[in-house]
Amino acid sequence: MNSIAEEIARFDLTLPMAASPTPPSSWYLREDILEAEKERVLLRSWQPVCRVEQLEQPGAFVSGCFLDQPWVVTRDGSELRAFYNVCRHHAALVAEGSGCAAQLTCPYHGWVYDLDGRLRKAPRLGAVKEFKREDYGLKPIAMEVWGPWVWLRFSGSGESLASQIAPLASRVSLEGLRFVTSRSYELECNWKVYVDNYLDGGYHVEVAHQALAAQLDLDAYRTSVEGSLVLQECGASSERLGNQAVYGWLYPNWMFNRYGPILDTNWVIPLGPNRCLTVFEYFFDSSCQDEFIQSSLEASHVVQLEDVGICESVQRGLRSQGYDVGRYAPSLEIGEYSFHHWLARDLSQS
Repeated sequence: MNSIAEEIARFDLTLPMAASPTPPSSWYLREDILEAEKERVLLRSWQPVCRVEQLEQPGAFVSGCFLDQPWVVTRDGSELRAFYNVCRHHAALVAEGSGCAAQLTCPYHGWVYDLDGRLRKAPRLGAVKEFKREDYGLKPIAMEVWGPWVWLRFSGSGESLASQIAPLASRVSLEGLRFVTSRSYELECNWKVYVDNYLDGGYHVEVAHQALAAQLDLDAYRTSVEGSLVLQECGASSERLGNQAVYGWLYPNWMFNRYGPILDTNWVIPLGPNRCLTVFEYFFDSSCQDEFIQSSLEASHVVQLEDVGICESVQRGLRSQGYDVGRYAPSLEIGEYSFHHWLARDLSQS
């Protein structure tokens, strides 16, 4: 079996899209490649872990886990702070779920942390040597706020979220939107299959989403690449979609869909080489009535089930001995080609 480096090198970064094969199927099947993606790509990228509105109350906290990295976000007075949700004594989680608290207390041995991460109490520690309390606070995680979300970057450094998201922020408005609900779909496919499907420039819409296609001007569909963003835009004509749809994707695993009075986002999280979770959040203009909201959610659910079916079909095909690499449609799959280039670039770095 080829090494990770050998498999990544099979995707030739020097070839223009018209002459380039797609990445080999091994990228979508191997556990070791997924582990490299976690370390070199996903944990080094901004991830939208929760909404700011969940942290409005004094002492509020929200916790979760992304790719085996437990996190907790706290409101310390007027400040939001993010930490690895791991006690510095013996690694138990210091917060579970969400709520409000004056301090975070480890349920294992009772170590107590302030909401700013400082270790407040280490009971019955005894005559431990070379121990400085200030060195054993919760470890911080890089955090930014954009839109209604708190974003974390678990490792590495680089461009701020604000600068990465700027081309999208300049195109769309978030004014007047309110969060309504979230829905999750677990798919039997590699996370990149789902991303590829999103970034194919509308290529699959006419075939796989016929009801949706009837509401979109696919002949005017256009794709642009700006920094770490791929933007897909087209005209629309329906009560739900309004007169324009803007689809934004932030490398590597977050999608933003703005149309009519609606915003929905999907956050794609690997669960294994052949499984992923996509978490949708739905926001509606405050003027939207319940009947419209429910009919819109039902229409979205139909589209998601159609995508689930095609993505799971692709994953089954990737395991076949009859497939290794494919080709791009040069006038359409600009976003997909860019994604694969950025991924190959990052995977080639240690």
